[in-house]
Amino acid sequence: MTLSDRQIERYSRQIIVPGFSGAAQERLLASRLAILADANEAEPALVYFAGAGIGHITLAGPGGRAAAEERAARIRDLNSDAVLAHAASVPDEIDLLFALIGGPESRSALDAVAGRPRSGAMIVVRIDAPARIAIIPDGAGCPRCAGGALLDPPRARAEHAEFVAMVAAVEALKLLAGLAEANAAALIEFDGLAASARPLPVHDLIAAASPACGCRRAGEHASASR
Repeated sequence: MTLSDRQIERYSRQIIVPGFSGAAQERLLASRLAILADANEAEPALVYFAGAGIGHITLAGPGGRAAAEERAARIRDLNSDAVLAHAASVPDEIDLLFALIGGPESRSALDAVAGRPRSGAMIVVRIDAPARIAIIPDGAGCPRCAGGALLDPPRARAEHAEFVAMVAAVEALKLLAGLAEANAAALIEFDGLAASARPLPVHDLIAAASPACGCRRAGEHASASR
């Protein structure tokens, strides 16, 4: 995909950001993002993704088709480059799954897809307390294999939950744009507005993982557990 003159003008403010480029913008326009979240909780991140020029967005999880179709019309008005669709479950062929977990329904939806084979990276955002973001690059496991208690039952909503979701949205943009610093598995933990990041110890977690996990690394889980 080559950017048109209109697109260069539209996305110029992010194209000129150091480390970004026209090629990164082209990757965003060609990317396939699935959002697993309550439609209302996903709204700020969804608007951000569409405005940034992510070309194909699927909204899955609680909220239903009617809510997604209402938002699709608004997204078309915001940016005609972005297409929003609804799906009953997360598609298999995607570049990134953005899971925003704030309540029991979205947590159950993530649990249902956590261990199945998939393509693409994953970002899991827990906006309950304590808030945290898990960045899981393509092939680096799943919420069952990663640390951070990503599938624990949700607690009370975290303070500054929308801020946490937007920090996660920026991390998602880095992954989809192919920026080098987004390649490592990491856990970002919040104390109010303050955040600290540490690596997700992928190899240690694989050794401890259940061989029943069905994600792309299932063979590694099984061999490590023997």
